[in-house]
Amino acid sequence: MMFCLPALLITATTVYLISKMEVLLNIRRYDLESPWFEVLFFLVLVEAVAICLLSINERLKKNNKKTFLSRGVYSFIRRPINTTAIFHFNILFSMWKGSYVLFFSIPFQYLVWCMFISKEEQRLAGIYGQEYLDYMSSVSRFFPWR
Repeated sequence: MMFCLPALLITATTVYLISKMEVLLNIRRYDLESPWFEVLFFLVLVEAVAICLLSINERLKKNNKKTFLSRGVYSFIRRPINTTAIFHFNILFSMWKGSYVLFFSIPFQYLVWCMFISKEEQRLAGIYGQEYLDYMSSVSRFFPWR
């Protein structure tokens, strides 16, 4: 919950730096001009926007500050904003820029974010106790399936 804005900023910074590196090193990019590319891009964009809007909506509805979010999109994914930042935005920018490097950096970014998120989830488990541990065991971190 604490890493929502930093997730988006770090992803944006990563995209920018990788784009500059590709230009500097003259790394070849791909070019997709098929209508299927546009459809795929649109679908990924719609999913990313939907996840972000659902997350924000749940945060705005939250009245009691002594509980964590576990309803709505948070009942399927513990980290919806991070999921969007790590996967959706990187895929979208990779498709938009035609970047192989950005696309193949997703697993690395995933591992880095897992380290950050693990520390925050330990902190949240300390605050909310067994209730949060039960939530962690029943809801996946990034994907709506286990």
